[in-house]
Amino acid sequence: MVKKRSASNMTQSASLFWTEDMDHILINAFIHEQSIGNRPNGTFSTQAYDNIVKELQEAFPEKSVDKDKVKNRIKYLKKGFGSCYDIFKNATSGFSWSPHTKMWDAEPGAWASFIQAYLQAKDWMNKPVPHYESLKQLFGKDRANGDGAETPTEMRQRLSQQRCVAEGDINADIDRMATQNGTTRETDDENTNSSPEANKKYKTYKEEVQEKLLKGIECVSDAITKSTDALVKAHTAKLSMPAKEIYQHVNELGLDPMDKKIAYRFLTENANVLEMVLGYPFEERKEFLMDILSRY
Repeated sequence: MVKKRSASNMTQSASLFWTEDMDHILINAFIHEQSIGNRPNGTFSTQAYDNIVKELQEAFPEKSVDKDKVKNRIKYLKKGFGSCYDIFKNATSGFSWSPHTKMWDAEPGAWASFIQAYLQAKDWMNKPVPHYESLKQLFGKDRANGDGAETPTEMRQRLSQQRCVAEGDINADIDRMATQNGTTRETDDENTNSSPEANKKYKTYKEEVQEKLLKGIECVSDAITKSTDALVKAHTAKLSMPAKEIYQHVNELGLDPMDKKIAYRFLTENANVLEMVLGYPFEERKEFLMDILSRY
């Protein structure tokens, strides 16, 4: 039986299989190009890509490496790094990335607390993150500055998770406020001295406070939802151009089949980018578009 290749080792152009050694050389080549100034304004220059392709071709002459495949691979690695970095940048000092296991390491108690606040962290408990520190050199600053940071959809998912945690903590907060207010908590303990009147008073107080807290959470959540919806609409505004015509423009660029699908879908959903791409000189338009796609 033929062993299937892992999706994590495949570029968007299915003709090249990336090995761990290839990724290592690729990432270090990008770091080198960045260090010698070939990444002005956060975008790698054409010279940088030419140098990286040449280095990979010399290291792996049996592989069919070209600029598009390099761009696709670093885009894939950047996306995987970003989803991990956006979670663990919030981790406490008890967490560390191990270069030996290539995984995040922490005590069970630290994991439990962190997962309660960031549910997606659970996915990374036993999942390796190869080249994390090297990718951080390349893209950590971008994530911190918000370039390529979480999307509005990701933001809403995170806020929804945090809201569930907040609601779960409400009873504890109510107990604390009830104690400060001189109200006794209801209990089933046979030795309690709480009277029925005290229990009734606590129930009323609890319901009032809980209602106020939940309303506050809902107001904040609604406000954030409205603002992120506005961002989504602005980001995905459509240009008054038929989809068929957009496809014709994409088809003229000579992209490989997978890149063509990605570019077509992206341009039909992003009017501002479409307008910008069509305004670029045709002979340089393909490279310009691929540079844009590599940043998303």
